[in-house]
Amino acid sequence: MNLSTMRRIDALVGRPLCLLAGAWARVVDRLQPKRQQGDPGRILFVELSEMGSTILAAPTIQRARALSGQQPCFVIFEKNVASLRLLGLFDEADIFCFPDTSLVDMAEGLVRFRRWCRDRGVTTVVDLELFARVSSLLSVASGARQRVGFDNFRAEGLYRGNHLTHRVAYNPYQHMSANFMALLDALEGPACDEPGPKREPRSSQQVVGAPVKLDRQEHLRAELEARCALPEDARLMVLNPEAGALLPIRNWPRGRYVELAQRLLEEDPRNVVVLMGVPDGHDTIREIHAGVGDPRCVDFVGCTRDLDDVLQLCHMAEVLVTNDSGPAHFATLTPVGVVTLFGPETPVLYGPRGPRAVNLHEPLACSPCLTAFNHRNSGCTDNVCLQAITVEQVLEAVHGLAAGRRLPA
Repeated sequence: MNLSTMRRIDALVGRPLCLLAGAWARVVDRLQPKRQQGDPGRILFVELSEMGSTILAAPTIQRARALSGQQPCFVIFEKNVASLRLLGLFDEADIFCFPDTSLVDMAEGLVRFRRWCRDRGVTTVVDLELFARVSSLLSVASGARQRVGFDNFRAEGLYRGNHLTHRVAYNPYQHMSANFMALLDALEGPACDEPGPKREPRSSQQVVGAPVKLDRQEHLRAELEARCALPEDARLMVLNPEAGALLPIRNWPRGRYVELAQRLLEEDPRNVVVLMGVPDGHDTIREIHAGVGDPRCVDFVGCTRDLDDVLQLCHMAEVLVTNDSGPAHFATLTPVGVVTLFGPETPVLYGPRGPRAVNLHEPLACSPCLTAFNHRNSGCTDNVCLQAITVEQVLEAVHGLAAGRRLPA
C-alpha cells in the first residue's frame, strides 16, 4: 500500500473509527477500577511506520523495562520489523508484525492483535506515533487500561479520538528521543488535562550497540573484493545517496555525490567509496557510479542481504554520508562516523543520536516542510534547502570524523 493511499484511508476511515474507539474506551474505563499510579504493568510500544524512530526510541524502551520490571512488547508494520530487531531488546514472541498491505489484511490483523495483547497481559500502551490514527485504534484494541500518547490539545485538525488516559504535548522544539522519554514521564504521574509532563527533558543519547559479526564481515569483504581491488589498508567511505521512493525530496543532488566521491578518491589512494542503497534506488546508484568513473568506486546495491549486513558494513567503514533516512540511525549502533544531510526535515527533531554523528542543515524560511502537522506531505518539488549544502561542507565534516580506522583483516 503506497503512502498516498495510506494517507487517504487514514483521513477518510480513520477519523470516524477513532471517534467510535474513543467513546468505547471511555465507557470501558468507567466500568473498571483504575490501576494504581506508578504501576504500568506490561508495557506495549506502538511504532508502525518509522524505522529510524525505532532506533531513537531505544533509550525509552530500556527505561520502560526498568520502570515496569517486565519485558515490554512492540507492534510495528511487518515491512519495518527488521529495524526493531537490530536493537536486540525484544524476544520474537513479544513483537507483533501488523500488516499494511490491504484493508482486509489490516482488519484481520486487528483481531489477531487483540488476542495477542490479551495473551501477554498488556496493561499499558505507549504510542510513539505522531498523530497517526491507526496507532490510536491499536491502542484501544489492545485492551490496555492505561494509554499514553501525543495529543493535539487545542490544535485544530490532527484528530485521532479521545481515548488517552495520559495525554502528552508533542514538542516540535525538542528532539524526538526526548519526546519519547516524556511519554514515560507522563505515565509516572497522574492523568492531567493540561499539556505536560511538567519537568526537564531527559537525556536520551543512544545507549544500544550492535555487536561485530565476523562471518558477515567476511561475506561483505568477499563482495567488495569481487568488485574492486582493495588496497591493503583500505578505508571504506560509504555513501547512501537514495532516501527511498516515498520521499524523494530528501535526496541530495546526484551530481554532488559524484563530486564528493571523486574528491574522496583523489585525497587518499587508500580510500574506497562504497555506494549503498535500496534496490528501488539502483538507477540513482548506477548514474552516480558511472559519473565517478573510478575503479575504487563500488556499486554495492544488492550486496547487503539485510539490515544486519548494513550494520556490519558500518562497522567496517570509517564514514557514512547519507541522506536523512533509516541508515543514518542504524549506523549509530556502530562506531562509524555519520554525516547526515537534512533539508525538508530538521535535525533538531530527527538528528541521529550518536557520539560520532554530524548533521548538516541549511534552514530556509520554508524549511522544514515535512512535519507531523502535515503528515509529512509537502508540496515542494525543488529542495533548495538540500541543494544549499555544499560538497566542501560535507568534506569538512568527513575530515572531522575521520579517526584512522581501517578495514579489519
